[in-house]
Amino acid sequence: MMMRCSIAIVFLVACGGGNNNSAVDAGPGSAGFDKPSMVVHANTQNADGSWADAGPADLSCLGTAGSDQATTVAVALMTTVKDFQQQTVVPTATVTAFAGIDFTTPFDTAMSDTNGNVTINIPSGTARFGFEMTAANQFPTFLLNQLVDPSMATQMLAEIQSVSGATAATLPALIGQTRTPGTGVVAGTFRDCMTRPVSNFVVTVSTTPTTATSIAGAEAYYFSPISMPLPVRHTVAESASGNGLFMLIQLPVAPTAYVQAWGYTSDSAVGGAMTLLSQLQVPVIADTVITGDFEAVRQ
Repeated sequence: MMMRCSIAIVFLVACGGGNNNSAVDAGPGSAGFDKPSMVVHANTQNADGSWADAGPADLSCLGTAGSDQATTVAVALMTTVKDFQQQTVVPTATVTAFAGIDFTTPFDTAMSDTNGNVTINIPSGTARFGFEMTAANQFPTFLLNQLVDPSMATQMLAEIQSVSGATAATLPALIGQTRTPGTGVVAGTFRDCMTRPVSNFVVTVSTTPTTATSIAGAEAYYFSPISMPLPVRHTVAESASGNGLFMLIQLPVAPTAYVQAWGYTSDSAVGGAMTLLSQLQVPVIADTVITGDFEAVRQ
């Protein structure tokens, strides 16, 4: 089982427990949480960076038993901290790693060298875990819902990405928003059971699991389907495009919230109640970007 990090222009999320029979209705003006007009589709990337529709998303794992395996050995994980937009290395970044989403009790802390390289030690018995990255001129950035091969003592991950303070301010401005100081940002890429980006879903941050009780003030936005994607207004994209990317801003601080993706899995359901496709329990932290992998809900 190999770790897969997908921050892209991203900021959060991932797989969590839930009931795929849960359903919700969305109405006009629901801050980026209106009903999509199509079923969810998978997408593949062309050589020029554009995205091609690959047909209905593979959601065969939705609602099935999870397959996470805890590490059976201590793992030395080598990776490189990079700025997500510029793709330049981030030297002297402090990287902490923690089990699940318990960022207050990290199991290792290390600093990247002048080339952005860092080694994190993951103890035996660890399943899902996350990173926190802090550095000069960078926004505090979390990367959640990570896995490694459970039995390899030395492993490599190509990169983990940190969001700069300038980027954190620029992205909301592209959609006519000014980020409110003291609020949090989450975002991510939703992938199907074959790890392909999914389109035609909508997202919210809920105060309750398995049902959509949207946090007041939260605004969801989706990204243009280009090689370097950017967030666009609701009039341009009412739901996710082929890259599967989303962003939620203006989130009030909360110790526990649930990032959720909703959509339709069959043509006959379009226009009716949506299905919960993905969910992750996360903390919403002031002036911090939360990122991660976003997967189909498992049991």
